Amino acid sequence: MAKTLLSNSESTSASTCFGSALILGGGGARAAYQVGVLKAIAEILPDDCDNPFPIICGTSAGSINTAALASNADNFKLGVQKISHVWSNFELEHVFYADRKNLFRRIMRWAWTNLGLGDRHNGPSSLLDNQPLRELLDANIQFDKIDHLIEQGDLQAYCITACSYTSGESTTFFDGQASIQNWKRTHREGVREKINLDHLMASSAIPVVFPSVKIDHEFYGDGSMRQISPISPALHLGAEKILIIGLRMEKDQPEPDRRERQRPSLGQISGYVLDTLFLNSLHSDIERMERMNRTLREGNKNSSENLKVIEHLVISPSQDIANIAMKHYLELPKSFRTALKFLGMSKANSRRFISYLMFTKTFCQELIELGYQDALNQSDELRAFLKQT
Repeated sequence: MAKTLLSNSESTSASTCFGSALILGGGGARAAYQVGVLKAIAEILPDDCDNPFPIICGTSAGSINTAALASNADNFKLGVQKISHVWSNFELEHVFYADRKNLFRRIMRWAWTNLGLGDRHNGPSSLLDNQPLRELLDANIQFDKIDHLIEQGDLQAYCITACSYTSGESTTFFDGQASIQNWKRTHREGVREKINLDHLMASSAIPVVFPSVKIDHEFYGDGSMRQISPISPALHLGAEKILIIGLRMEKDQPEPDRRERQRPSLGQISGYVLDTLFLNSLHSDIERMERMNRTLREGNKNSSENLKVIEHLVISPSQDIANIAMKHYLELPKSFRTALKFLGMSKANSRRFISYLMFTKTFCQELIELGYQDALNQSDELRAFLKQT
């Protein structure tokens, strides 16, 4: 478990109580991996243990798991069981309309109105319609209960990050103990607000793929956009130690070698764009934390800047999730596979992109098992982290 020295410029006010934070980043269907890690944590915890993470921070698909955990902050193990049940039974139609009629009508209308042939204000704003996801979340997350859990002290704070298409700001919407204050940094801010379904849908709205969501007077999309410091919200909410569940290997496996090199396809480009969007900023932020630790450990006492120690533990996949997705490719509905090919995204050239939309039961179950085993392989570090919680 690493220790990092961070400036109070990224921390909450002194009056805020401190605790352990859980950071859940974005990654579409890859977020099933987070559920496996949570299952292992629930198994390691004693039966009478309280919520080990009084601060929970989520972005994109991670925001959905964040809200689900927050709504069960009084019973962590039960909350993990509920989340696991949902993810273990995921199908594409639980997230967006994937039947042939709706899918192709949506894609054709989107192309017609967004390529200058029709009125873009009257056509769909995204390739896919994720109304089924809204209905699923509405049935499973109790926001009123979260308010109650904050009031009775089971939850210190939780936050959901989204990006404003209007202002370009990365906005972290949070709710929690009254002593936590709003914050403002370059291109990012934290705003206290009663979080609801719109915030989750906005945070998980992958650009172009899912529609933006209007909150107050601005339109918001996926929270991973412009989130240059994913760890920062946890510090502002009062975290002294952080568990980070990553969704990529420490070193990605290269693309399969091909004798004749060709220019990258739309699928390849889209996959790398999503990798950059969802994964790179978190790992860059972790590197900054660790570099600051190495730089300041010896000189902390003499530093004129007020620093504090932030312990952190990272659990990441031991296998390339994009490769796992390819094993399950034929489980996708034929209509969706046809639509991908229509958009120039075949199995051969789009494994990274497809992995973000692989909402199939067996794929999610395999990721849950991978996360579970990876966490158990770090059980000693996890026990040390949780013991100090």
